[in-house]
Amino acid sequence: MRDYWLNLFLQERSETKRLERRGAALCIDTASHDCLALGVCFSEERDLLSQWRGYAADGAGFSITFYREALEHIPKDHPDSNLELTKIAYGDQDHNEIHAIVRLLHDAFGEDAKLYSESRGSGNLTLDFGPNGEKHAKYEKAARSLFTVKNGAFREEKEWRLFTYGNLSSIGGVKLRGTGKAVSPYIPITIPEEAVSQVTLGPTNQTPRHVLEFALKHNGFSRVSVRASHASYQTR
Repeated sequence: MRDYWLNLFLQERSETKRLERRGAALCIDTASHDCLALGVCFSEERDLLSQWRGYAADGAGFSITFYREALEHIPKDHPDSNLELTKIAYGDQDHNEIHAIVRLLHDAFGEDAKLYSESRGSGNLTLDFGPNGEKHAKYEKAARSLFTVKNGAFREEKEWRLFTYGNLSSIGGVKLRGTGKAVSPYIPITIPEEAVSQVTLGPTNQTPRHVLEFALKHNGFSRVSVRASHASYQTR
């Protein structure tokens, strides 16, 4: 989305627009500085071959189906974390959503981008955020919108994201854990048992159906149904 918006400046081939584009890129980088997006992703598709391959241990995992209304309630249970559940827009397929984000980016960064100048090969852009923080909030909101769009090649995923964005010190409930070679921030959230609707066995999952049903009931998920994947799967 960032590149898509910046490349719109190149539709008019002029030195002015070239400089504006560099200014716009600098504005986005300023808005994103020291900020992170923390979130969890969902799909509208419970039994999609590409998802099994990419996210479920080569088809040996499980697909958990949730009631969307329950997921929508989670941000209300974590008011200090500024979470939101958002449907992802995909490339040229979702014209209205993409155009709305373009307008948001232009409203936040467009005028400031015009202040960019270059002298002797060095770029300069002086930004005044003022005392009341309105511009800072507008910058952060625009940068946050970048995380609601994906390349159109991923449209089959039909993704939703439950996420937050900002400086870690401004997000409530953040904790830290070691993941591989890095320290990773996260927000612990609780998805209630009644939010789970169904569990689907992956196409290479060898768990007997009755064992999974017993495991769910044993852990308090007595109303959750179990299904098997219909995906035809070959491992190489």
